Amino acid sequence: MESNINNQIDSSKGDMQVPSSNDQKILTNDKNVNNQLKKPNYSRYRKNNFNNNQNVDSIQSKNVRINGNNKSVKTQTKRTNSYRKPKELKPVPSMKIVFLGGLNQIGKNITAFECGDDIIILDCGMAFPDGEMLGVDLVIPDFSYLEANKEKIRGLVITHGHEDHIGSIPYLLRKINVPIYGTALTIGLISSKLKEHRLLGGTKLNEVRAGQTISLGCMKVEFIHVNHSIPDAVAVAINSPAGTVVHTGDFKIDCTPSRGEMIDLARFSELGKKGVLALLADSTNADRSGYTMTEKKINESFEHLFQKADKKRIIIATFASNVGRIQQIINCAIKYGRKVAFSGRSMINYVTIAKQLNYLEAPDEVIIDIDLLGKYPNEQVVLVTTGSQGEPMSALYRMAFSEHKKVEVGPEDFIIISANPIPGNEKMVGTVVNELMKLGCEVIYESMYEIHVSGHACQEELKIIQG
Repeated sequence: MESNINNQIDSSKGDMQVPSSNDQKILTNDKNVNNQLKKPNYSRYRKNNFNNNQNVDSIQSKNVRINGNNKSVKTQTKRTNSYRKPKELKPVPSMKIVFLGGLNQIGKNITAFECGDDIIILDCGMAFPDGEMLGVDLVIPDFSYLEANKEKIRGLVITHGHEDHIGSIPYLLRKINVPIYGTALTIGLISSKLKEHRLLGGTKLNEVRAGQTISLGCMKVEFIHVNHSIPDAVAVAINSPAGTVVHTGDFKIDCTPSRGEMIDLARFSELGKKGVLALLADSTNADRSGYTMTEKKINESFEHLFQKADKKRIIIATFASNVGRIQQIINCAIKYGRKVAFSGRSMINYVTIAKQLNYLEAPDEVIIDIDLLGKYPNEQVVLVTTGSQGEPMSALYRMAFSEHKKVEVGPEDFIIISANPIPGNEKMVGTVVNELMKLGCEVIYESMYEIHVSGHACQEELKIIQG
């Protein structure tokens, strides 16, 4: 007979005790023992295809002393790991990344991150038309996917204020009204653009800073400081139920930036230790070995070229958004006793906003209106202009074709193109350079001097981020 013993069995005549155990069963024919033991309850065993013997690991015989007599007691041990139905695993949410622009091309950057019923849009840029797009002013992304899923969109996050990242925002807002998140300078530039398109009043603009985290639906977006050719650039870490996705935005690793601090590599390292589902990195210079040159190197080149210009008027074409480069030009002009004027609508717009937000230090006594250029000798002025990419209708383009209303160029002009052609713009830049030389101008461009450094990471910098 089989029974559980939960208490010790004592004998008044004997001195031997049987230790109790919750997982032990005792088999015996002794009537005295049978009176003390309860009949086992087999109903608690799981009914299945296994027979009862399969619930027993082993049966052993032990000699114990009961009521003064030696008895042979058989014990059996029940398995504690009997069959159990496995727990059902909950499905892990997935992250869908939709590239609506910017992939395999320069410009028109826009990416949608979708998790569950929530979508976050990252950047919303435009692209410049190439020579074959006759009559086209700018190229914008296809928003049809976003329009079809507009009820899921929780916000538009902007990494920095370049046109290839903010240029299409007005055209998106005409279709979908979505809150916008960006750093101070980025929001300032977007505000100016929306004001021009008469969309500022109905748009919710949210200013953030590097190191801050915001919640958008089931996802959280962390902003991380990076170096680029415009201040206030950030990368983002998107934390979702599916995992963490890191998007670097446009970046480079500059240990001596012209303004602000170097990239927050420590934060990238912390994210890597915690685990990253996917890394999306800036690949503009992925085919270039080594490291991108620091912005500090440009100071030396400008010093040399300002001396080389001597008595000539200096005209410098650069990206309007390259606030750091414009600051370097202003600093050099102050050192060599020259006034600074600006030409081009976007150039004037960027400089005005950067000054208002204290991203640009430009003393009032140094800055002059373009209409006053004729009142100063050539050796006392510097004209900073748009048109470094040879864009038709840009200020430098109109100067080269003698179409500018306020500036006429010739042999007394020393022209510096402080930018490298964006892939696809080489022919347009070459055309402008040729026209300027025909007018007798001395033109410094591309690799003649170190007059431009890229804002994008080269191979060794990409390895550091990935590592």
